[in-house]
Amino acid sequence: MKITFCHSAYSGFIIFTVALIGSLLAGGIASAEPAASIEIHEIEAGEGPGIVRHDTAILHYTGSLEEDGSVFDSSRESGAPFALTLGAGQVIPGFEQGVMGMREGGKREIVIPPELGYGERGAGNIIPSNATLRFEVEILDVERAPFSGLDNEGLAEKIREGATIVDIRRPNEWAETGVIEGSYRITAFDENGELNPTFGEQFTNLVKPDEEVVLICRVGNRTGALARALADGLGYENVYNVTDGIMEWLDDDRLVQHDCPETAETAQC
Repeated sequence: MKITFCHSAYSGFIIFTVALIGSLLAGGIASAEPAASIEIHEIEAGEGPGIVRHDTAILHYTGSLEEDGSVFDSSRESGAPFALTLGAGQVIPGFEQGVMGMREGGKREIVIPPELGYGERGAGNIIPSNATLRFEVEILDVERAPFSGLDNEGLAEKIREGATIVDIRRPNEWAETGVIEGSYRITAFDENGELNPTFGEQFTNLVKPDEEVVLICRVGNRTGALARALADGLGYENVYNVTDGIMEWLDDDRLVQHDCPETAETAQC
């Protein structure tokens, strides 16, 4: 998911323009969870920093069909490394799973079954139906996300410190799970992944670029994309993303509030 920003000359407000790479669904960016799994063959471990979710890996890859070894795509042949942001839904699930945990300088061969690739539909005239894919991947550089991730303990500490917490989910999601006490509710995306047109104004009125803010959604995907956009596009310097969202908070039996007043969004619960 890529989010860019520009300023409206006639309104003075921020206009958010969203280009979706992958699909935003009810729980965040869509992900497949079939029983199939990838195979990883380590060629070179690498000695640089390891890749975690929301980092950007600058990499070279060569993709071939397992059946006959024919190459269908290669960044090396094009001469342009690929920038992959982990968790942004840019690529097929098997490729992202295979890259996760690699280190800068590392090389892997990843074998991806069709369930984690292009499945029955294939990809045009290039990848046939139910094709098993083989990728050789080399990590050239790892760019850390321009925001900080929080686990449950980190979120609990921010709550104790009185940090501004913004829950960007939809009203039905707040009702389903409850919300963190003291958090602000500002819906960022609708059920189709379209950006709420009032989000920019509501958010920038609430939090200034030099202020600390914690973003939370269901599982951390939507807030990860949004945190990157706020940092890169609007210069927010102290953005925190709850990496696994409120669902992990609930799984850990942490407290939420279910009786928030039914008032306009941005109201503090």
